[in-house]
Amino acid sequence: MDYRSTLEEVKILKLPEPYYPPLEEIPLARPLVLGNGRILICEDEWGTIRDVYFPFVGLENHGHSVRAGICDLKGSRRCSWLFEWCPVQRYKSSFRREFTRGAQSLAGDRKLDEEGVVCGLISNIGETTFRSPSMELEVVVLDAVHPSSNVFSRIFEVKNLSEANRELRLFSNQNYRLLESKIGETAVVDRDVLIHYKRDRYILHGSDPNFDQYAAGTAEWRGLEGTWREILEGGELSGNPVAHGSVDSTLGWTISGLGPGQSRRVQMWIAFAKSYEKVMRAHRRLKKVERASLYRTSFNFWNSFLERISVLPEAGLMSRLTERVRQIFYRSLLATVAHMDINGSVIASCDSDIRQFGADLYTYCWPRDAAWACIALDRARYHHLSCEVFDFFAKTITDRGYFLHKYTPAGDFGSTWHPVPMIQIDETGLPLFALYVNWITSRNVWTAGRYFGSVVSPAANWLLSVLGESGLPPPSFDLWEERKGVYTYSACTVYAGLLGASELALALGDDAHSDAWSTGAQRVREAITSRLYDDRLGRFRRSAEDTAIDSSLFGVWWFGVLPPDDPRVARTMEAVERYLSRPSGGVARYEGDQYGGRMNSWIICTLWLAQWHAAVGNLERALDMIKWCADHAHPTTGLLPEQVADDGSPRSVLPLTWSHAAFILAVLEYLEALGKRVGGEKEVKEGGEGGR
Repeated sequence: MDYRSTLEEVKILKLPEPYYPPLEEIPLARPLVLGNGRILICEDEWGTIRDVYFPFVGLENHGHSVRAGICDLKGSRRCSWLFEWCPVQRYKSSFRREFTRGAQSLAGDRKLDEEGVVCGLISNIGETTFRSPSMELEVVVLDAVHPSSNVFSRIFEVKNLSEANRELRLFSNQNYRLLESKIGETAVVDRDVLIHYKRDRYILHGSDPNFDQYAAGTAEWRGLEGTWREILEGGELSGNPVAHGSVDSTLGWTISGLGPGQSRRVQMWIAFAKSYEKVMRAHRRLKKVERASLYRTSFNFWNSFLERISVLPEAGLMSRLTERVRQIFYRSLLATVAHMDINGSVIASCDSDIRQFGADLYTYCWPRDAAWACIALDRARYHHLSCEVFDFFAKTITDRGYFLHKYTPAGDFGSTWHPVPMIQIDETGLPLFALYVNWITSRNVWTAGRYFGSVVSPAANWLLSVLGESGLPPPSFDLWEERKGVYTYSACTVYAGLLGASELALALGDDAHSDAWSTGAQRVREAITSRLYDDRLGRFRRSAEDTAIDSSLFGVWWFGVLPPDDPRVARTMEAVERYLSRPSGGVARYEGDQYGGRMNSWIICTLWLAQWHAAVGNLERALDMIKWCADHAHPTTGLLPEQVADDGSPRSVLPLTWSHAAFILAVLEYLEALGKRVGGEKEVKEGGEGGR
C-alpha cells in the first residue's frame, strides 16, 4: 500500500465540520487521583470513588461507585450518605512532625505551628472532610495508594460533634463493574474479608477493626438497587455472604460509646490481584505489617520523588514563585506521573465522565500527549520515566515508521474518527523530538543508542520519505484532530523531529543518516518560512489554505524554526494574544472554537503564550499568565482542567495530563529566563563596582 498516496487522499476527503454538543451540564471532574503505575483510583467532587483502573492505568475501569455513609443507631435513627454532606477535598498538607521524619523539605514550603504540626507540605494522600450539622458528626477520610503494592487504603475518622454519647454505624457500599460490565460478577465474604471477582480480576476488602456487618446482593437488575437499601432503610445488613450476576456489597462497622468530642478510626484496605491466592497474600501482609505504615510510606516516597527538583539549576529561584504556583508545579509532577502506566503508556485523562460525550474516553495514549509528558519530565530531570514511555513508543510504532492516532494503555490501536491511514503527522514528529530532548538534557548515550534503531531511524526515514516537493509534509489531521491540511504546527514538529534525529545520529557516529535528516529538516524549515508565512497578514497562517489565528502557531518559535524575537514570530504571537484572549483571562485555541463552549480558554494555550513572553523577556506578563492557570486549577486539590469557561469555571475533563505537562514546562522556562535576568543584573552590578 502506498501510504504517501493515501495521505494525499486525506486532502480531498469531504468530511463534515466537527460538531460538539455542549459539555456545560456534564459534571466532568476527578479532583482526587491516586495511583502507582499499576492501579489508579479517581474520586469525584462528592468523595465517591468512580474510577478503579487495574492492571493498566487507564484500561479496565472496574469502578462505578464506592461510597460511604453513616447511621445514628440511638438518637435520630437516621442514615445518610457522606456525599450529601457537602464534602471538602484536598491533598493532605499538614502532618505531625514525627510523621514527616525522614522527609526532605521543599524550598519555602515547610512551616511548623505551635502544636508541632508541619504545614504547607505536598503529599499524595487524599483528605476529604464531610461535616453534617444536622447529624452533629464529622468524618474525615484519608486515602492513599501504596507506591509499590497494588493496595488502596481508606481511613475513616468519625468525630462526635454533639454533647451526647453516640451509637453509630459506618458503612461502605461497593458497586463495581468488573471488566467494565455488571454481568457475571461474584461478591463473597470469606471470614474477615470481602472479595469481588470476575475471571482473573480480584478486589479484596479488609479492615481494622474487622467489619461486624455485611451483605452481598443483587444491584441494578430487575428493579433491585443494591444492598445499600438494607442499611439506609433499617440500619442493619442482612449478613448474606455471597451473590453472583449483577452484584454489589455493603460492609458495616458499629461504633459504640463515642463520647462528646471524641473520634474513632476505621481503616479499610482494598487489594488488587489476578488470583485469589495473591489477593489473600496481600491482605495477610497488610494485617501483619503494612497497614500501619502505608501512609508514611506513601508520603515519604512521593516527597523524595519531588525532592529531585533540587538538582535543577532553577531550584534556587523556586522561592520567587508564589506559593500557589509552587503548589501547582509540584502537583503537576505528581499528576503527570499518576497518568503513567508502568508499561510506558501516558493517558490523556483518567476522568471517565467524558464518556457521556461521544460514548468514548480520554483514557488512551496519544503519542503527542505522551511526548509532551516526556519533554516536561526530561526538562525536570526525571529521565527514567521518559525511558518507560520510549519503550512504549518502540512497541507501538508501525513497521513503516509512523504512529497511529492513539493507543490503549496495553499498546493496542485505539478507537479513532480518522479515515485511513489514521495518521496525525505531528504524532510522529513530536516523539522524535522528545527523544532528542532526552538526549540534550540527560546526555545518556545508552538511551540514545537503545531507541535509535527502534524509534529514531524508522520514524525519521518515514518523515523524510513523505515530504512533498515543496518541502512541507503531506496533508494530515491537525493537532486538534478536527481538520485536514498542511498545518504550521505539524510542519514545525516534523522539522524538530528530523533535526533532533539528525543530532542523535551525529552523536552516535551515523553521519550518512545525520546529513540526510538534517537536509530534510532544512527543507521543511525553508518551506515553513516561505509558504506558511503570509506577508499580507504579517504573521503565520494556521495552514497553507487557512488564515485563521491559532494558538498552536507558538510552535514556530518553540520548535526552533525561528527565534522567539524574530519579527515574524512576534507579530504572530501578538495576534494570538490580541484575538484569542478571553474575558476570563486565558487564551482560546483558535477563532470560533466550539468544543465545550464557544472559545473557552485552554490551559495549554495560555501557557504557550506565557512561554513566549518568558522567552522574549516579558517576565511579568509570563508570570501573570502562569498565575492565571494556577488560579484556575481545582481550588483545593490543584488539578488542572482542559478548558476554562469565560465565567472562570472548568470545562471538559479534570485533570488533563497535557495541561500539567505544559505547566511544568512553563514554570521551568520562566525560571530559566528569570535566572538569566538575575544573573545579568548581578554581572552588571559586580562589573560596575569593580570599575570604581
